[in-house]
Amino acid sequence: MLKSTIVDTRVRLVPSKTLLEFLDSQKEHFKKVPENVAKLMKNEGYILPLSTQIVKEQELNIKRPNIDRALLRRLTADVSEEPEPAPAKPIGKKNKKAAKDKKATEEVMEDEEHPTEYNNVLYLTDMHWLNDTLIQLRKDGISNIFLYELIESSDLLLPENEMKPRNPDLEARCERLRAEQHNREYHKMTKNVDAGLKHYPEDTIAYQIKSLNKQIIAVVQFVFSVAAGFTFGFFGVNLMVGPLPFGFRILLGVIVALIIALAEMYFLAKKLHEYDEVLDAPKRMQQTAPKARGERVPPAATSGVQALKPHAD
Repeated sequence: MLKSTIVDTRVRLVPSKTLLEFLDSQKEHFKKVPENVAKLMKNEGYILPLSTQIVKEQELNIKRPNIDRALLRRLTADVSEEPEPAPAKPIGKKNKKAAKDKKATEEVMEDEEHPTEYNNVLYLTDMHWLNDTLIQLRKDGISNIFLYELIESSDLLLPENEMKPRNPDLEARCERLRAEQHNREYHKMTKNVDAGLKHYPEDTIAYQIKSLNKQIIAVVQFVFSVAAGFTFGFFGVNLMVGPLPFGFRILLGVIVALIIALAEMYFLAKKLHEYDEVLDAPKRMQQTAPKARGERVPPAATSGVQALKPHAD
């Protein structure tokens, strides 16, 4: 699973039973109620009086409380910003295995985890309205309860990244590339042990020079073909037809050279494609090889990775 950007950046509060019962008990004193609070109470089975006015979020006149920064600094003076480092544990075989199992379990839980959706939640604007309402109720002597007492048993939902599943084709390709990388590392480790893997063709200088010569010969052949075409257009037509203007001869040479260049580019691309197919032929042969009855297919053949020759003890 991959984490994408945060879609909904609002902080949400799942109201507790205490908060809902308080809203139901004091609903007669509410002159205006936000639309979201009225919808929440209706979904929970509570009915507001007909005299209560339901207003939208934009129509609320809410005074945001001022934060006493000096008091906040005094309260957080003894709080350390850096977490204490965990004590180091001795690394052994059991600890390594336990750490590996824990990491695998966390990955599985992360893949299977789906965020729970809550329909009945309160937003920050609703909390500001509730705080102003509690202040007014305390002034009128109706209730002597504070906001923290109502929300201490509620659940706070912070914005989270949306989880998106990975592309299965991309995941299969990554697995194939990892297997090929492990295959190459195994060749490097065992080529000095097994005589059959010691002289791996791709590691020899002759193989590299031979591949480089093929590329150089193809490029040189392309250059000579274009030069020969220009020479034919510049000199050959003049010898066959007769004297021609110098500018017309250059134009004929460029036209003939351009035609030969387009043809050579086609054959050069075809040749390079055939060269790549020759390099990939062993892998395709392993993938399409017929399986005899009762014969077990090795994992490397099914994953598209070249099978390794077991080294001799």
